[in-house]
Amino acid sequence: MGNTRLNQMDKNEIEAAVKDKYSKVATNPNATFNFPVGKAFALKVGYPKDELDNLPSSLCDSFTGANNPQPFVGLKEEEVVLDLGCGAGLDLYFYAKAVGPKGKVYGLDISEEMLSKAKDSMSKAGIKNVELKCGLSDAVPLADNSIDIVASNGIYNLSPDKEAVMTEVFRVLKPGGRTVFCEIVLKKPLPDKTRKDINDWFRCIGGALPETDFFSLMKKVGFENIDIISKVRNARTGHKLAVCANVRAYKPINIT
Repeated sequence: MGNTRLNQMDKNEIEAAVKDKYSKVATNPNATFNFPVGKAFALKVGYPKDELDNLPSSLCDSFTGANNPQPFVGLKEEEVVLDLGCGAGLDLYFYAKAVGPKGKVYGLDISEEMLSKAKDSMSKAGIKNVELKCGLSDAVPLADNSIDIVASNGIYNLSPDKEAVMTEVFRVLKPGGRTVFCEIVLKKPLPDKTRKDINDWFRCIGGALPETDFFSLMKKVGFENIDIISKVRNARTGHKLAVCANVRAYKPINIT
């Protein structure tokens, strides 16, 4: 699979490859990957060292997000949150603490191994308001209009059908609800020769969209008040055309 060309792979094959690769990150985080993994990487993208030092190591050692969304998620107590592509649970931990015992956090991931690790980590950290679900980000197993905020940290660039993912995010949000995420986008389209094989997808380059296309897609799905909070280069933006966009957008409050 490592040198399979992207143009020879369909949606199901890409999803299976992503599931396999990130399951290996869960079970063997000290292996060599062509993208950054772990606590040292989490520190580089801004997670607080004093807090990470006091967390179970299993919360950090398989971290593979795009940035640290915590400074701008703006969670309130008792809110209901979906962490889309929750991985081993580092963001889940912070979200669960922010919404408090009367709030609820759902974590969705494609990898059973990641979810098993997240479940164990939540138990070790004493977190009781998290519910984990295994599934695809373009088929979220939650009801319409049920979530206050959908957060994600580098899920779209790993998803072959970004419009379907975004449509699902829009569907599960309550009217007036918001999505807040960190995502790798491109300054301009990649040359075809750069998008060579599935390893480009794993490092969040082969599946990334030009930023103008990405935000046009958000508008098409129905999001409004799209705010690009910041764009940064960091340890996850391994290509010169890649940037990490930190974004907030809303589902219209008066939608029928």
